[in-house]
Amino acid sequence: MRNRITVAAIATAASVALIGGTGQAFADSQAPAKPAAPSKLTVDAYKAWLKKAPGGLSTLAKFAKLPKAKQQAFVTYLQDANVIKAFKADHSGDVPKGGKKTIRYKKDVTFVSTVTSTAHKNKNGTTTLNLSVTATERIFDIPVTSVTTQLAYQVGKNHLVNGKGQTVSNKSRNHNAAFAFKASKGKIEPEANMLDGVTNWTATPKFKSAGTKSVNKVQVAIGLGDHGWSHGFVNGKR
Repeated sequence: MRNRITVAAIATAASVALIGGTGQAFADSQAPAKPAAPSKLTVDAYKAWLKKAPGGLSTLAKFAKLPKAKQQAFVTYLQDANVIKAFKADHSGDVPKGGKKTIRYKKDVTFVSTVTSTAHKNKNGTTTLNLSVTATERIFDIPVTSVTTQLAYQVGKNHLVNGKGQTVSNKSRNHNAAFAFKASKGKIEPEANMLDGVTNWTATPKFKSAGTKSVNKVQVAIGLGDHGWSHGFVNGKR
C-alpha cells in the first residue's frame, strides 16, 4: 500500500513539473523579441533627432544650410564606423599656454584637439595646475562629437608633483545620431613627476549601417609637472 502511494506521488509530481516546464517554455516563446536596430540613418531622421537632442538646434541650423548632397554625405559619415575608429588626437604644449591642433582625415572630416592650461601660484609656494583636453570631430566644419577630460593637480616648491589636489572628470557633447558615446569613471595614473588623467569612451552603434561592434577609445590628459602637457585620444582602453 505504501509503495503504491509513493509511486502515485512521484508520478503526480512529474506531471506537475512537466506541465510547469512546458508552460514556462511557451511563455518564453511568447515574450516580445528585442527590437532590431534600425537599418540606416536618413537625413530626415537625423533632423528629427537633432530637434530633441540637448543643444541640437544649433547643429540643426548649420546642417540645414548645407546643400542636399552634402547633407546626405554628412549622415553617411555619421554612420561610418571607420570615421569613429580614425577619430584621434596627438597634441602637446607648454604650461600655462593652451593650444589647438587639427588633423584632416578626409576632405570633409577633421579631428580637432583643443587644450586649455592654467597655473595658479598658492601662498604656501605650491602651484595648482588645471588641464582640460577636448577632441572634436567636425564634418563640413560643423562640430559633431566632442569628448573632454579635465585634470587638476599640484606641484611643490621643488616643481615636483606632490600628490595633492588631484582630480579628474569628463564630459561630452554628441550630435552623432548613429553612435552613442559613454564615458567610464575617470582615473588618475601617476608616473615619474607626471600625471595621467584617463577616460575610457565607448562608441556604440545605433543603426545596422554603423556596424554591430562598439568602438573603444581612450583619452589621456597628461600633466608634465609644471612645464608641459600632452593630449592623446586613440583606439583602445586603459
